[in-house]
Amino acid sequence: MIRKERLYQILLPVWILAAVLCLDGCSKAPINDKLEGMWKLESFTTLDDGTGHRCERIYYSITRQVVEVAEKQGENGYGAFIGRLEYLDDNAVAMSEFKVRAATSDSKKDATDEQMKPFGMDNAGYTLFHIQKLTGKELVLESNYATLTFRKF
Repeated sequence: MIRKERLYQILLPVWILAAVLCLDGCSKAPINDKLEGMWKLESFTTLDDGTGHRCERIYYSITRQVVEVAEKQGENGYGAFIGRLEYLDDNAVAMSEFKVRAATSDSKKDATDEQMKPFGMDNAGYTLFHIQKLTGKELVLESNYATLTFRKF
């Protein structure tokens, strides 16, 4: 039979490990729960010429420090890309280092600037966005290239 003191010696490290794992799991919560989630790009306006572009089936999925942009079941063949998301402050984020999504390509190929244009970006390497509007249902981002208008999906 195990004595009570020996039982405590055995169980204490297990309890400490369980507590540490639980606390570490909590750190995976959203950084900004209003921004993170699935967004449908409704339209974007390029700033240099003021041209408005209606978007069909273009989605942004924002999760912690990753962003995926994709045309979902669309007819244009724009593809899907995954990049980094960096929170700069409460009013700015940067999207960078876009790669062709692995499921759509057999390599980790860099996205081109031209491939990003249907998504309202002109740079696959780094785009700084200022958050103009952010509610639980609407998002407006502005870069030096375009103003993007989203609705929550």
